[in-house]
Amino acid sequence: MSEMREPTAGEHPVTTPAGDAYGFATGSPLLRLGGGLGIAACVVGMLVFLAACAGINKVIVLSLIPVGLSIPGLIVSIVAAVKDKAAITEDTHVLHALFANIAGLIGGLIEMAVWLNWPIFHK
Repeated sequence: MSEMREPTAGEHPVTTPAGDAYGFATGSPLLRLGGGLGIAACVVGMLVFLAACAGINKVIVLSLIPVGLSIPGLIVSIVAAVKDKAAITEDTHVLHALFANIAGLIGGLIEMAVWLNWPIFHK
């Protein structure tokens, strides 16, 4: 590993904006959990979609998993955004968690509509 050099006169020390010198962020662990649940919902939803497109029709029952992951993810993300407002350095992290959870929820609901034969468009 290379050593960090000392700042010269008039130079500001180099620091990372959201963490310590080793790159570990000090943000909200609850927000990371909410974002992780949203990402997991999107991944599982995409796998269910691809498997259903490949002709495995019974896999569409697993569309409950993205919905079940994204609803608690949305709640945890909103609670973390309010509770840990001082620890969150950038608002884009909150937007990412909300976007991933909303995408997982919408995808899971569309897959459930296919599975349960819900009418999407008016006939």
